[in-house]
Amino acid sequence: MVALFAVIGIATGALVNRLAADLPARHPPRRPRCPYCGTPRPWYHWVALPAAVARRDRCPRCGAPIPLRYPLVELALGFLFGFLFLHYGLTPQFGFAAAYTAILAIITVTDLERRLILNVVTLPAMGLALIGSFFFPGLSWKSALVGGLLGYVTFYLLMVIGNATVGPGALGQGDVKLAALVGLMTGFPLVVEALILTILSGGLVSLLLVVTRVRSLRDPIPYGPFLVFGGWVTMLWGVEIARWFLS
Repeated sequence: MVALFAVIGIATGALVNRLAADLPARHPPRRPRCPYCGTPRPWYHWVALPAAVARRDRCPRCGAPIPLRYPLVELALGFLFGFLFLHYGLTPQFGFAAAYTAILAIITVTDLERRLILNVVTLPAMGLALIGSFFFPGLSWKSALVGGLLGYVTFYLLMVIGNATVGPGALGQGDVKLAALVGLMTGFPLVVEALILTILSGGLVSLLLVVTRVRSLRDPIPYGPFLVFGGWVTMLWGVEIARWFLS
């Protein structure tokens, strides 16, 4: 069963790659294409990981390889889907957690590559998270709404402060809506933990990038992946982390 869901995760990763390429360009999902020459890929390239392993990952027209992001996303989702099945078993929680993971993967890719967090992804995901609140123990629709509101307000204030002190683009509306989604997924009071993990991880990575001179203080750093990290970790282990911290 773990292997089965790992394979489903790899296939989901292929869909995530496709959506992450087409949605920012306002294309409906279409047949995979070479990002360099635009030639439609052969059918055995639709899922990039097997093609990369078999070394049949080059475009038949221009010879360019499939970008590394494609097999990496598929491999990551294959691993995460298998892990989520081990964590939740075959339960409704597993289904929602797997859906959240795929959605957060799309958000991570588009934010890292294009500095975009798309409404067409986050807004439907908010509705899904509200429905999911009925299926997770310890979570209710009321706590989900409070968590979503707290996440939105917190990051809206951070956006205003950041744009005033650092400059435009420090945080965007997409980050604010993603914080609301994380709040809906985790609920109150665990949203507080998710936001703390987000700020700590974002601060540590940003400091590391500045110290190593990969980025300067004025260079924008995509913040969506840190929200994704804080929300996903809290979704799985939020209660355990809170008990450990308070014990």
